[in-house]
Amino acid sequence: MKTSIFLITTITIMFAFTALSCDRSANKMERAQTDVIEAERDINIAQAEIEADVRIYRQKIADDIRENNVAIADIKREIQNEEPESRAAHEVRIAELERSNSDHKQRIDNYSITNRDSWDSFKKSFSSSMDDLGNSLNNFFSRSTTSSN
Repeated sequence: MKTSIFLITTITIMFAFTALSCDRSANKMERAQTDVIEAERDINIAQAEIEADVRIYRQKIADDIRENNVAIADIKREIQNEEPESRAAHEVRIAELERSNSDHKQRIDNYSITNRDSWDSFKKSFSSSMDDLGNSLNNFFSRSTTSSN
């Protein structure tokens, strides 16, 4: 009788541990699935944020490129009244600026999103390059008068 009570108790305890162990595995599996779902959601949110940032930045750059085109057109009008020699030199420089403006447009249009770090790096480099182009347009005549002296 003692043996059968001991045997029944042992079997019951083993069954309880087995049942608890299975429950823990099921809970771990549910937590893992929940973690995966949350990670996918976080990735989707991050991707959507990058895409929105790129879309907004592209619009800003499109505006900047339009402004550059207006500045280039203004410069072209101004150089029409200059001496042929200086006009020719200005036309060469303005062609370079037009090409640079066009290259910037193509570069931003063709950019494909990969991840946040590469986007941030591209954006920093591109902004610097656009600033240089804008400064070149703004200082077109002041630079040309000092370089011809």
